[in-house]
Amino acid sequence: MRDIVIMIPAYNPDEKFITLVKNLNENGYTNIIVINDGSRNDTLHFFTEAEKRYYCDIVSHSINLGQGRAYKTGFNHFLLKYKGGGYTDVIGIIQCDCDGQHCVEDINRCAELLHKNQESFILGVRDFSDKKIPFRSRFGNHCTNVIFKIFCGIDVKDTQTGLKGIPVSFIPILMQTPGERFEYASSVLLEIKKQGIKILQFPIHTIYINGNETSHFNPLLDSVRIYSLILKFLMSSLSAFIVDIVAFSIFLTVTKGILPTGHIIISTYLAKIVSCAYSFIVNKNYVFERGSAKRNTVIKYIILCVIQASFSGFITNTLVSVLRWNEVLCKIITDTLLFFISFQVQNRWVFKNDCEEE
Repeated sequence: MRDIVIMIPAYNPDEKFITLVKNLNENGYTNIIVINDGSRNDTLHFFTEAEKRYYCDIVSHSINLGQGRAYKTGFNHFLLKYKGGGYTDVIGIIQCDCDGQHCVEDINRCAELLHKNQESFILGVRDFSDKKIPFRSRFGNHCTNVIFKIFCGIDVKDTQTGLKGIPVSFIPILMQTPGERFEYASSVLLEIKKQGIKILQFPIHTIYINGNETSHFNPLLDSVRIYSLILKFLMSSLSAFIVDIVAFSIFLTVTKGILPTGHIIISTYLAKIVSCAYSFIVNKNYVFERGSAKRNTVIKYIILCVIQASFSGFITNTLVSVLRWNEVLCKIITDTLLFFISFQVQNRWVFKNDCEEE
């Protein structure tokens, strides 16, 4: 397996880490990068053993910087040594965890798929229907899967899997993907989706040792990080929603006294101009973090706003005419339904690849 590099992030490893690299060596994996992410001094002998006995490349952080930063450090070492050092036959990286959750059988399967699918991002996914899996893992994974499917259009069975097959061509993209800790895995999936890269999933053994007590995952803090993009969009959309409703109410009051008909449609368009200008600035700079927007992005956002305003005005006007409800109430109901569509359109079309050519 000289054409595949194994990459293992490690924080305070134990004997399971040594067992893993030993098994990898015995299965022909001779190129292994291990990232010591600021481990305690009493665990450093494991890295020494991996280096001396199993010929691993050890790259170290002096302090713990998180899983995402460890991956990027490993990617950088890979590009410097394997792509810049004449290893022309290397086709990609397989990421795996150091805590015994990934068996060599599954790593071999990942390698096989990587050889056959050089245009795909490969994920080894666990089966969370097994009741033996710790509840927090089953519940957290299910919630994340549902959220990613609804908001991002990404149908992945295991968003936080540590077993991945990554072709060489994808690595520069992943080095620039935002995220320093556990949220990095979610950011990678979003970036892969934006790039139009196919995600290939295959089932792996679901292994939890001692109830997964060695996991460094913080259910509260790391969940917030994982959902950060969606949470930021929710807050942005809520504030833009308030701006839109307030502006709509003001314009409706003014136009009602001037126009006998059509005041709902006109007020909708005027309010949408105000709220879309606000939303574009917030989403570009703070949600999707795309920096200076290209002209193409501005045009796409304007198109989205016009279409969204048209649907909003038409549906609101129809609800008022048919149900005889208050105009503002009908507007709230309509724009709530349009929210879910707007997120996917912005994330997958408006701001897609907006950082290119900057």
